[in-house]
Amino acid sequence: MRFERGRVLAGRRLEEALLVEDGRVAAVGSLEAVRRASPTGTDVVDLAGGLVVPGLADAHLHLGEIARERAGVDLGAVRSLAELRERLAVYAQRHATPAIVGRGLDLERLAERRWPTAEELDGPVADRPVVLFHASGHAAVLNTAALERAFGGRARPVRSAAEASVLLEDEQAAVRPLVDEALPLTAEALRASLVGLAGCGLTTVGTMNTHARELDLLRELADGGRLPIRVRAYPPLRPGAGDAGRARAEERGRLAVVGVKGFLDGAFGPRTASLSEPYADAPGLSGIDREDDRELADAIAAATAEGLAPALHAIGDRAVGRAVRLTASAAPVAAPARIEHASLTPPAVLRELARARPLLVVQPGFVLSDWWLGERLGPARSRWAYVFRSLAELGVPLAGSSDAPYDTADPWRGMRAAVDRRDELGRSANSWPDQALTAPEALALYTEGAHRALGLPERGRLAPGAPADLVVLKVPRLDDALRTGSSAVRETWVDGRRLDGAGSGAEARR
Repeated sequence: MRFERGRVLAGRRLEEALLVEDGRVAAVGSLEAVRRASPTGTDVVDLAGGLVVPGLADAHLHLGEIARERAGVDLGAVRSLAELRERLAVYAQRHATPAIVGRGLDLERLAERRWPTAEELDGPVADRPVVLFHASGHAAVLNTAALERAFGGRARPVRSAAEASVLLEDEQAAVRPLVDEALPLTAEALRASLVGLAGCGLTTVGTMNTHARELDLLRELADGGRLPIRVRAYPPLRPGAGDAGRARAEERGRLAVVGVKGFLDGAFGPRTASLSEPYADAPGLSGIDREDDRELADAIAAATAEGLAPALHAIGDRAVGRAVRLTASAAPVAAPARIEHASLTPPAVLRELARARPLLVVQPGFVLSDWWLGERLGPARSRWAYVFRSLAELGVPLAGSSDAPYDTADPWRGMRAAVDRRDELGRSANSWPDQALTAPEALALYTEGAHRALGLPERGRLAPGAPADLVVLKVPRLDDALRTGSSAVRETWVDGRRLDGAGSGAEARR
């Protein structure tokens, strides 16, 4: 297959044509040279002036939760508690699910800027449990029926009267069976989500905190040859109820289990990210430190003995410091040890990162989504949030991801955020222009960087001998694609084959 009449982004160079044979790049260069290298009768793809880029990877998303979100209540656009109650009432009338599960509740966007109480949620839905997850996924609020189902007569965590019905971090395990019952995961829902992601130009994804049910369904799809793109799974570092004991490295078709996911802290939204100093807007809080370092080190050693790389969630600066030390002691395996997020890295932490140079899996889209961060951390400290330029200049390897569904899955939005660092209203978690990346650097986060993070360093580039994962864009320049978003995607190719139904700007939901 020869791609011509457009441009091909090969490394930092623009070439005229690309030849693919047997699922790999056979030649890339001038049209004349590529035509000479082509066997007689080679089929031709007319780029019509468009651009070819390497296949993209998202190194950190939650595939099972993306699939579930399609069936639950989408709360991302809710702007008041009255609107929330109305949406719940309408959903309850239309759906006879055993419980109501909503996702995407963002207190920063609510007029009241507070959690609803259990009694306020009882109003629209009194006959069934209601579980509403915070936009970050690190907190949930329950109605009375859900609290009774989750805890019965047992004691439950209560921090204040205002948050009596709120669960933080590990406390949410109490509602996992309820959510599984209300929104059962299916193989078809997972496959549909992967097709949507492929429509954004993604050819590989890393699904994090992969529980037993999701992994079994992915195995079913892989064994049947029905995974449209590659999936790299990261089960929990510490197996929970319903998980099948300690994970082991495995590979079958387009699915591989390559690592394990551990948590060191929470998120900025519910103020559970672990900080070295208290939150600017809540001086009594510094976040939550999850797990003990000695126990984590033992769990990481056990995982690497099974061939699995640790991926440690660390958002606040205190947690990032812990993660640097823990990943530095991890034994090498096929995939690299990683720190997930590394969102706040002030100078002291930057010095640690510069010495150790662990691989950081970052989410550029958070620069736009966390536009309220200056108030939460204060302007001096938020200056050191999402400092991609500083990290790159220190030689710290970076990989791009979305954390979907906790942010938008569209990788082009993430690239645009890394370059522009402001949303359409001029808002930003850290608008300092000295932290902006160039468009090619932003693309590299989601090509070479993300594939390296997933243990696939040979992918994410278009060079002779490389696997032929590529994206055909309708636009002629990379800058145009960043402005246009996923609708710029014309076709997605995996191992030299075009994916049917994965193009023309198909896009996964939040």
